Amino acid sequence: MEARKTLLTTDNRLPVPESDAAAHSELLTERIRAAIAASSGQWIDFERYMEMALYEPGLGYYAAGAAKLGQAGDFVTAPELTPLFGRFIARQIQPVLAGLNHPKILELGPGSGALADALLRELGNLGQALDGYWLLEPSPDLAERQTRRLVAWGAQTTWLDRPPATPFEGVILANEVVDALPVSRFQVVGERLVPFGVGWADGLTWRRHDGATASIAREQLPPLKDGHTGEWCPRLEAWFAAVTAQLRRGAVIGIDYGLPATSYYHGDHPDGRLVCHYRHRRHNDPFWWPGLSDMSAWVDFSALARAGRRAGLQLAGFTTQGQWLAEGGLAALLEGASPADLAAAKTLLLPGEMGEAFKVMAFSRGLQFELPGRDLRDRL
Repeated sequence: MEARKTLLTTDNRLPVPESDAAAHSELLTERIRAAIAASSGQWIDFERYMEMALYEPGLGYYAAGAAKLGQAGDFVTAPELTPLFGRFIARQIQPVLAGLNHPKILELGPGSGALADALLRELGNLGQALDGYWLLEPSPDLAERQTRRLVAWGAQTTWLDRPPATPFEGVILANEVVDALPVSRFQVVGERLVPFGVGWADGLTWRRHDGATASIAREQLPPLKDGHTGEWCPRLEAWFAAVTAQLRRGAVIGIDYGLPATSYYHGDHPDGRLVCHYRHRRHNDPFWWPGLSDMSAWVDFSALARAGRRAGLQLAGFTTQGQWLAEGGLAALLEGASPADLAAAKTLLLPGEMGEAFKVMAFSRGLQFELPGRDLRDRL
């Protein structure tokens, strides 16, 4: 069954892409069209589409050379808003690092390198030595930009394109990483959960795979009305197990926008939790010039907690970013802060900005670790 179709035309709310960017998108679109044509049923799972749109070599959003982060890109993350964010995290994890013999930090998806830069500076100010700072970055383009940003840190930094192969102890950080994992979509049809993917009919189009059943377990979802469309991340557990497999002792901290499952799949959001960003404008059309917009899905933190437990980790905390920052001592860093940093801190803290939508989830292995802030683990 075909649903809403989006042709490759400009949305009047969004800036018109430059001609070379549009040509780039058309190349990616043709590759996606070929994948659809080669599939049985002229249909690909949305997970495959999202993977191609974001990571297709040389063409996907994260695999090509356009600016993505910061004021010149499509969105700004907390570390780019202010170094106070990285300094705060450094103070949060320093006691963990101090209790380890050869502490390392593994940062997943390091973005522009701003978080690593602020962390390394603050840990140096605190007198905390590191055995190394690993940056797991699958995008060669972003890895090159991070290398330029972090050149001053020399041999302390090591780039990885896959999870570590050797055991280590330390802290794993994931700031706005889980939301970028490709997701599958489903639609409720009577008592069934039907895969909701991508087809082609004079352009990219939503298409249900009525002869199949979505692989998400129904017991993981609250009751949903007929027609409800939602997402889930089939690769979440395997990915989380892989990136934490070699952690022998330490903590894992994930920061992202998301909700527990009961709120994530609430009836007030019958079209799901996908979100796209282009030139600092938010839109909800994943077929608008593929490869030019960032595409992500809010994180189901109930699923993330389940993935952590199945990976053999202890759930050490779950709270909002605002609570974490307020109760964890951000105020001490604001003394003497510049007006720009004070304004950025409000964005990080306030419920109407990032303070409520963003959550913080922590895990531990082989040691005790807790997050400051109101404990929301009972909502998972």
